[in-house]
Amino acid sequence: MSCASAGYGPIRHLATILWPPWLDRAGAIFAMLTFAFDAGGDEATDYLTVAGFASSTDDWDEFSKKWKARLDRDGIEFFRATDLASFQGPFAHWHDLPDRNELRRALHGDLMGLIHSNCYHKLSCTVINKDFRETNSNLRAEFAPRAYSLAARTCEKYARKWLLEEWKYCTELTIGMVFEAGDKGSGILRQQLAIDEGHIPPSFRPKKDTSRDDGTIEYGFVPLQAADWLAWEINRAVRDLDNGRIHEESQLRWPMQEFLRHPTGYLGQYTLQNLKEMDTMLEVTEKLTSWVEGLGKDDTLDGNDANAKSKAAQ
Repeated sequence: MSCASAGYGPIRHLATILWPPWLDRAGAIFAMLTFAFDAGGDEATDYLTVAGFASSTDDWDEFSKKWKARLDRDGIEFFRATDLASFQGPFAHWHDLPDRNELRRALHGDLMGLIHSNCYHKLSCTVINKDFRETNSNLRAEFAPRAYSLAARTCEKYARKWLLEEWKYCTELTIGMVFEAGDKGSGILRQQLAIDEGHIPPSFRPKKDTSRDDGTIEYGFVPLQAADWLAWEINRAVRDLDNGRIHEESQLRWPMQEFLRHPTGYLGQYTLQNLKEMDTMLEVTEKLTSWVEGLGKDDTLDGNDANAKSKAAQ
């Protein structure tokens, strides 16, 4: 029996990694949540956004099956928002069709319905690259050397905040955090989240099925395609607002209005003032750490330099 016919999927595979095989997963009372994050834009564009959704393993399984089935219906290999906007890549076969806009609207509506039905929470953070470059400091370079890692770590911070607020009574809670593989800065992000105390260790997956060098297939993590859409829409909305192209919510694109409506969540942006305040906070923390070390690591303060910087930046 093949994996597909047995009901096996990449979400279930991830779940078996997070929940040890010696535990009875079917009989245990627990929650398994997975966050899926992708980036809109990069450090060469004017704005960079990291965004994504949270859901349970079971709901992500259901979501992935229905999402893929909907794409298959129109002969679409995978979803990427920038390609749909320009009818390129997996949507190239729509490019010259007279009803391509109607096809796009229908797809938007069906996929948005799947997001509303299966996603519990949304998170995003946008960085204006020009402001980030102009205010960058040596101290901030230790905490967030790239705009991507700053936005991603901010999403991770608010993911932990939501977990503490909404899931604090769930004693058997297993968390997964998946970022799109290949985003610039992902290597640095992996290192930072792996060593920082209290942070959720990340994993990095492709958003579509990908062939490895040895000929095997790495299954795509389908929820990353929804994260891609959210990140793209938010990035575009921030750009349009910042440039004065739109002035109120009713002028936003329909997908962005729907993302604002559901699910609930955190949508943040680093302004120029935010970045300056961060640099000031890091400078103060650096001085406090230096004083503590000079006093022989007084018990009244935490003298661990890495932890102090991380806590201050959070």
